[in-house]
Amino acid sequence: MSTTDDPTLTLDCDTLATREIHRLIRARVAEAGSARVRLIHPAARHNLGVAMPEGVHLTIEGPAGYYAAGLNDGSTVEIRGGVGWGLAESMRDGTVVVDGDAANAAAASIRAGTVVVRGNASTRAGIAMKGGTLIVGGNVGPAAGFMMQKGRIVVCGDADDGIADSMYEGTIFVGGRIGQPGSDVVEEDVSEAERGEILALLERWKVPAPARFRKLVSGRALWNFRKADLHVWKSAL
Repeated sequence: MSTTDDPTLTLDCDTLATREIHRLIRARVAEAGSARVRLIHPAARHNLGVAMPEGVHLTIEGPAGYYAAGLNDGSTVEIRGGVGWGLAESMRDGTVVVDGDAANAAAASIRAGTVVVRGNASTRAGIAMKGGTLIVGGNVGPAAGFMMQKGRIVVCGDADDGIADSMYEGTIFVGGRIGQPGSDVVEEDVSEAERGEILALLERWKVPAPARFRKLVSGRALWNFRKADLHVWKSAL
């Protein structure tokens, strides 16, 4: 643990258990009202930065494992490497930025805030989102945005099959190739206002923008069951 006058609290994952790391961060917040924290030697450890409160700015100097920044409660988390499954899962609010790639279910069920993956995101990125924004600088795997309730996903690269499958609300923008879309997906024109907002977001988070975007929304055929739409329900199930 750091002992200099530097206000940043440096914690070494080689010498501290995850529970102790989180206890020390919360103690600093209780003492000072906020905390700037740097984790070194993370070595892809699981559950780092889980349920961090507002006032925490956590930098993880290397790859993190499963559920990094899960249940985020308003903190800012920067990960200078790749991450495993469940990045920022069920985040209430806050900001999570990953310099590398993310495994399955990045930003699953988040309610608000922003998750930025500067690399690629694997299967089911942004599933069941209830608000907030997910930005992926590269490609996304199958079923991105599956059963999305609200929010926005911006994919600068390609999207694999099943994107936006059974989406209730929410909007997905894709800059590259789109595979076979999921059930009940409709493509709409991107307005100039929407494009300007997306480009501003990408500039802010230092993510290169593609030449154009396509916009995917729900066709709303699955909002209420009608016998005439039975084939759509069968494909979704």
